[in-house]
Amino acid sequence: MVKKNIKKVNLNLIRKKIDEIDKSILKSLSKRANLVIEAGLSKEKIGDTSYYRPEREAQIIHSLISENKGKLSQSHIKSIYKEIISACFSLEKKIEILFLGPKGTYSELAAIDHFGNSAERVPCSDINQIFTKITEENSFGVVPVENSSEGSVNQTLDCLQSQDLVICGELELPISHALLSKTSNIKNISSVCGHEQALSQCRYWLSKNMPNAKLISVESSGVAIEKIQKSKSIAAIAHASNASNFKLKVLKRNIEDQKNNTTRFLVVGKINAKKSGKDKTSILISLDNKPGALSKVLKVFESNKINLSHIQSRPNKSDKWQYSFFLDFEGHLDETKVKNLVKKLSLVTQSLKFLGSYPKSF
Repeated sequence: MVKKNIKKVNLNLIRKKIDEIDKSILKSLSKRANLVIEAGLSKEKIGDTSYYRPEREAQIIHSLISENKGKLSQSHIKSIYKEIISACFSLEKKIEILFLGPKGTYSELAAIDHFGNSAERVPCSDINQIFTKITEENSFGVVPVENSSEGSVNQTLDCLQSQDLVICGELELPISHALLSKTSNIKNISSVCGHEQALSQCRYWLSKNMPNAKLISVESSGVAIEKIQKSKSIAAIAHASNASNFKLKVLKRNIEDQKNNTTRFLVVGKINAKKSGKDKTSILISLDNKPGALSKVLKVFESNKINLSHIQSRPNKSDKWQYSFFLDFEGHLDETKVKNLVKKLSLVTQSLKFLGSYPKSF
């Protein structure tokens, strides 16, 4: 009895300390919020109408991660401070985040991951609509550009080629698929609907566990969720978090065939991100249709000792049988070595379009 009382006293002391720390955190958050509002007023006085600063946000989180010596992981620190920054930012200025809808898609999860829950989210019917709806510098779009198992998202590449928006950020979202339904019995399912990439990414699991199910390709996981609201014989492939949001049952988690499945998203808008210290630059080039044209480009990267991290070809929409190349490489256009690289690349290419310099994903 004495030992139990001692343990209870110790637990109460620990809880009291936690409560004191929470009150201290709350006071600090209130101070932070007031300073953010002051910063917004200062911007107005100097005529600065752009409020979202991707490089500033990246610098804050990188600094906090490097200072972290406690038990919380890097992802914990990132998630906590993304929400703090999002909540404080909403007091300064409302920004609009467009994503591939409807609600419940991985694009919406990516928008929340990058901008937090306090930003206003607007679903769009397709990727092209996201690009065309961004008309001012406090509107941004979150668009998928490539998946680790399925490759590039061509509609995003085509929009980058034809539209004038700038890439101002990126993030990588782990993709974990779940089978959701209105019923709790998988034996009642006769059809499975999902985005074509989701169906492809779960191909082996579906053939092994639901060989007789009809597979229905839809525009997004959000559309798949809408469809299963009407029938208990249909299941949807989507993120498990949608179960609680839409009052669905999780029939099976982690049904993707590759467990390291990841989608890279871009943040597009009308602002140019400044240097954060850990940046990436994207460009679009077209080449002469003759031997050695691409080799010359690669040699420029080699001679300037700049790491080319990604290259992807796409048909040129204005010239039959001609191809454009999307290139990602380390560094920011404001850096001298990157400026020199771009100048040299312009000499060995037909055309060169700057798509953006932005903080690298965490």
